Amino acid sequence: MELIVASGDREVQVEAEVGEDGNWTIAVDGREYRVDAATVGRPDVLSVIVDGRQTTASVRALGKGVYVVDGSEVRVIDPRSRAFAAAAAQTDEGVFEATAYMPGRVTAVLAAEGEDVTSGQGVLVLEAMKMENEIQSDIDGRLEKLLVEVGQTVDGGDPLFVVTPIGDDTAG
Repeated sequence: MELIVASGDREVQVEAEVGEDGNWTIAVDGREYRVDAATVGRPDVLSVIVDGRQTTASVRALGKGVYVVDGSEVRVIDPRSRAFAAAAAQTDEGVFEATAYMPGRVTAVLAAEGEDVTSGQGVLVLEAMKMENEIQSDIDGRLEKLLVEVGQTVDGGDPLFVVTPIGDDTAG
């Protein structure tokens, strides 16, 4: 799966792939690393092993793909979502389709189909890389279609749910 990781004005291309052993191969701007991570006592503290070297990291989710990692703000961006958001901004419909930014498992559904949601409201929880991530709506609207269920595994880029602006007659 491909991601963009941004800190300040710097963005790097990241490719991540989980191996059969549960460890990750992470390529940052083309340089590969073998990574394993697990929580240590608290859910916001990780023990991370990168290419055989162990360290700890404090990671706190702020929401909408924004994290504080050892005191620095980091944004994780799905390139497909970025492209979709740009395309949606150019259409009259303004429909938001959330996609998984990495492989994971749906652990909770926080809103029901037909329910009104607001921008920033959590719709479901995706467990990825041993962390639970709340996937939120980017627009105010109606949860038109929930495309996954609790316990389902997804790949990076898989569609998760669709939110349409309230009053949009194009939804079915």
